[in-house]
Amino acid sequence: MLFLSGVFLAFFLAFLLITKKNKSAADLLLSAWLLAVGLNLAGHYMLLTNQYTYYPSFVFFGFSLPLVYGPFLYLYIKRQTSPKPFSWKYLLHFVPLIVCNLLFLSFYMAPFTERVEIFKHHGREFETEMFLKLYSIYLSGIVYVVLSFSALYRFRKNMVQQFSNTEKINFNWLLYLIIWIAVIWGLVLFTEQVNVIYGAVTIFILWLGYFGIKQVQVFNQSASVLVGSPVNSDLIFENNNEEEAIVLTEKKYQKSSLTEENIDDIHVRLINLLNREKPFINPNLTLNELATMLNAHPNYLSQVINSKEGKNFYELINEKRIEEFLNRISQPESRQYTLLSIAFECGFNSKTSFNRNFKKYTGVTPSEYQKTP
Repeated sequence: MLFLSGVFLAFFLAFLLITKKNKSAADLLLSAWLLAVGLNLAGHYMLLTNQYTYYPSFVFFGFSLPLVYGPFLYLYIKRQTSPKPFSWKYLLHFVPLIVCNLLFLSFYMAPFTERVEIFKHHGREFETEMFLKLYSIYLSGIVYVVLSFSALYRFRKNMVQQFSNTEKINFNWLLYLIIWIAVIWGLVLFTEQVNVIYGAVTIFILWLGYFGIKQVQVFNQSASVLVGSPVNSDLIFENNNEEEAIVLTEKKYQKSSLTEENIDDIHVRLINLLNREKPFINPNLTLNELATMLNAHPNYLSQVINSKEGKNFYELINEKRIEEFLNRISQPESRQYTLLSIAFECGFNSKTSFNRNFKKYTGVTPSEYQKTP
């Protein structure tokens, strides 16, 4: 009953995602993933209850579906952390599933009674194909867990080049998703208890459906940051030392087509814009939005900020917010407001972010600064 309930739950959650209003590409990927998991679990249930004698081809196909767990995980991570549109080249990730089933083409084309007999004898006459399928599943799980973690790590590492506030970017859920798949693959690799593996898959379906439906994209259509669960921002800013940062910056822009004159021009316009229009008071300001204001390519603007200011986008914008905050609290009319309310008016969206950036810029906390004569 556990496996049967898992099948119905997977199909039901997939239905909810498909019929969800304003569904995203990530929602469609998640619904397709749930359908694949549901079909795989249904095959296991039918094998346990001897119903494979009625639907041998369906059950056999279901046992090849773990080959798409990894691709769906990776593509879902990519979709949630990138505003880039869907590309048809992503379908190449599902080629192993097609190849695997082509290996068993003679099984699918065999008479019904012969297919049932092959099942009863645990794949007799298909030992080599079964071996290749099994190790393809092992390899797929390992490779895609690594690729998914790598994609999430790169996103986390590059956030400060794109966003001025990072506290509400929710990538914890994506990290837990990778951990779940890694645990399931660990069971696949190190235990022969198939029921334990599929029991873990059933629990995963419950977790995936509940949290997946609740989650939002990291990017919406305007590439703004959407609200998720708070992230431990202290973990995000474990930067390299200054020498390493300089080397990385120089290496990154070695092939840039920007001339020194172009760099100076963009830099002058950037400083004028920041001082005159103060776009940093928008708490969700992104590099792309600032680049649009300057009529410059985001990559060029990032290069200018790194090379001319010696900072990343996040550091520059929050430094300007602190400067604006210090300017405002020096005005007599600001005394009627709390420090935090002024900080929010300057573009900060959390007390934690304000306190951390204030101390980094001034060397003291806001309360200590307030006590300074």
